[in-house]
This record gives sequence, structure tokens and C-alpha cells, in this order.
Amino acid sequence: MGWIIPRIGAALGAGLGFAGLLLAPMPAQAQPRPNPEREAVVANETGLAVRELYMAPASEADPGPDRLGADTLPPGGSFRVRLGRNQPCSWSLRAILADETMEERRNVDLCRSTRVLLGDSSVPAREASIVNDTDLDLRELYAAPPGAARGPDRLGAEVVPSGRTHRLRLGRRRDCLFDITAVMMDGSEVSRPRVDVCRTPRVTLADPSHSWRDVTIANRAGRPLHGMHVVAAGRGGPLDSDEGWSVDRMGEEPAPDGSTFRLRLRLPGCEADLRAVYEDGAAEAKRGVNICTTSPVIFDGSGIPRPPERPLTIVNRHGARIDEIYVSSSSEGDWGPERLPGGLDRNESRILSVPVDCVADIRVVFPTGGAEERREVNICQVAAIAVRPGWTIAQRLDEGEEEDDGPRPGSVRLRNTARLPIIELYIDPPNAPQGVDRLGATVLGANETLDVAPPDGGTCPARLTAVFRDGREVTRDPIDLCAGIEVPLP
Repeated sequence: MGWIIPRIGAALGAGLGFAGLLLAPMPAQAQPRPNPEREAVVANETGLAVRELYMAPASEADPGPDRLGADTLPPGGSFRVRLGRNQPCSWSLRAILADETMEERRNVDLCRSTRVLLGDSSVPAREASIVNDTDLDLRELYAAPPGAARGPDRLGAEVVPSGRTHRLRLGRRRDCLFDITAVMMDGSEVSRPRVDVCRTPRVTLADPSHSWRDVTIANRAGRPLHGMHVVAAGRGGPLDSDEGWSVDRMGEEPAPDGSTFRLRLRLPGCEADLRAVYEDGAAEAKRGVNICTTSPVIFDGSGIPRPPERPLTIVNRHGARIDEIYVSSSSEGDWGPERLPGGLDRNESRILSVPVDCVADIRVVFPTGGAEERREVNICQVAAIAVRPGWTIAQRLDEGEEEDDGPRPGSVRLRNTARLPIIELYIDPPNAPQGVDRLGATVLGANETLDVAPPDGGTCPARLTAVFRDGREVTRDPIDLCAGIEVPLP
């Protein structure tokens, strides 16, 4: 039986070999390679931004969609255009530039080179260095062949600060002569006509007759200083307007009260007009200042226009004493000083002299610390204000206050026409010694009145002596206390 085993093994080997042949993979058929995606790299060497870009097979009349969409292709930039698979080699290209002119290329063979140059490849790229050696930032820049339209702004959203240089790309073009116009931050223009950028590629903007001047500013106005304008003497405009004052020289950082800062300017001489603008919008100007010899130039608020002094009568018809009154122009940001030293008792009145505009805000404070306010009161139209419950919303602020018909019968009205209060008042019979002070702890303020009648059983003739705060005395001897007239003092 031993001879059978090898035959079985041989048979198994043959069987396995046949099975191996059945299981072996079939050789793969060669697959055709797909055509690569066609693309072009468009390089902008025109010196102007490209606003629109169209590419289409040379055999088609339709230029197709704008390949840039909402974007632009800046000077010196490049843009990759994907054109899809199974596309021909020959293409036509059309570019619309920022000045509305058009660059066109026909039969561009993308199979030989995928790079497409916009501009004249036979000439070098033209450039100019624009040196901003003025004391203002450069906002717009234009360059065009002589006699041509100004064209688009070459800076776009860029700003060239004072002291910086801008590289102006003019593109591959045969022109060498350009009219260059710079628009500064204050709107003024600097023109450099017929600049030969091939021979003189460096262009400066400053007037060589204007020298650099250093000026130190000191803020002593008691409020932050937010803006400083400096122009040559005689060129400063109205105080309440930015017109004629050029740009703010301070930037974003305000100068606190008590601080100093330094400005570097280019001016035709030493004489200058300066205008300071404060946090609350107030402004003051100093004109014809010699900044070469005056250091520092001090702004202390003394030049801020003051509103005229306006009389305002306050009558206390409230249920409590008034401790404090504040009156300020509605355009101001704070209440200012307290206007009623000594307070105002019930049914008392006081004439205030307030340096405010016609439209004012009023705030009264009571002994409890409570306060009431009335906004935008035209004190040029309403000369008397009766502070009573509900006065903050009343239609008439002087409601219930009768017209002044003069002193009551059988008395005289004393009116303090001086600027100082009367602090003592003596009324005595003729030839009698001086008696007690009739005012006591009160005073008769400026433009306030007091009705005086003879005491019970007294006679009309009397001697009157008024003492003012500065110690001055005024005497009326005799005075008829029954005359029914107004007597001015002094």
C-alpha cells in the first residue's frame, strides 16, 4: 500500500495547482488617464487694480462670467483661474481695469504656459517712491499721463502716515511722464505735474519753504483737552467751526488737565493760530502766537466764550425749605456751582444772576437730600420760576405769581441795585440813636427787594442806613416810609 501515498500526494499537488490557477487574480486592464484640470495664473502688471476678469475658449464669443466675482486683483498681484477638465489650449482673456480701460489677450495657449501677464511684457515695471514728508497723513494718491483724467485712487483704503514712504506701482507701460496728485487728510492737494519716473522715481510732497516747528502745549483749563488744531497765522477759521482749522493734531488720546504734550509741524513761519477743543465741546483759540519763542503755549480756558449773565427769579412755594439750587445750560455736561448760598425759606424769593444760555436745566435740593429737576427751561422767556409741588411737569412755571404792582400802600420798597448784598439795615426815627438791625440773620441780595412800613404807632419820616458786605454804608435821611414808592440802594 505504500506506493499509493505518493500518487495521492501527486494528485493533491496537481489539484492544488489547478485550484491555484483558478484563484490567481486576472491581470488588470490599463485605464486611460483623465485630462488634467486646465488653469491659468493671471499676473497683474498694469499698475491699476483689475475689477473684472473674463476667460473663455477662443472659439466662443461669450466671455463667460466674471472670474473675480466681488474681489479685485491689485497691482502686482496674481490670481489663479480654474477652468475645468477637457478644456482646449487656446483661450481669450479680457480684464477691466479700475480706470474703466480694458486689457485683452486673444489665443492664449495655456498648454505652453499657464502664466498670463497683464501689461506690456517688453518694458520694465515702472515705480515711484512717494515720500510723505509733510506733517499730515496722505489720504488719496492719483497718477495719470499728462492731460489724461486723474483716474482711480492708487491707495484704496490705505493711508500713508506723515514721515512714511509709499511704493507706487505704475505697471509695465511705456509711459515715463505722470501727473501725480496727493490728497492730504485735511482735503488739501499737492500736485507734482509731469514727473519723469524713469529719471526721477523719488517724489516728495512737502513744500521746501515750510520748516519743521516744534510746539509744546500745556492744558491748564481744568478739563480734558480732546483736540488741537494748528495752522499758519491768519488762516484760522471761526472758533465754533472746524472750517479753516485743518485736522486735529492730537490723535485719539486726550490730554488730561495739568498735562503737556508736544507737536511737530511744518509751517511757513513762526506765527500760528491754535484752537483747543475740550471734552465738553467748548473751544478757545489763540491767534498769531509766535511758536518759536512761546513755550509752552498755555490753554487755561480763559478764552472760552462765556454766556451772558441772565436774571432768574426763584420763588419757593414748596412745602419745605430749599437748601440748594443749580442752574446750567442744557448743552453742558454737569450742573456747575450751587447758586443759592444760604438757602431759600418757604414763600421767599431770590433773584439769581446765572451765566447760562437761554435754554437751561434747573435742580433744587431740599434739606432731606431729596431733589427735583426741570430740563430745557427757556429762562429768556420765563424770568420767574415758582418751585411748588408738581412744578417739574407744570405748563406754566410762574403760575400763581401775580404781577408786581409795586410796594403796598403805606410803605416803601427798598431795592438793592448793587452787586453786593446788604447785610445790615437800620430804620430809626429822625435824630434818634441807631437801633437794632432789621435784617437779623438774613441779607438783601443783589436786585432783591424788601417792603418796609412804619412800625405800629410810628411816624412816616425816618432815617435809613444800609450796610453792604464790603463795609460801605448808605444813608437816607430823611426817608418817607409811607410814600408808596421804590427806593434804590445805594
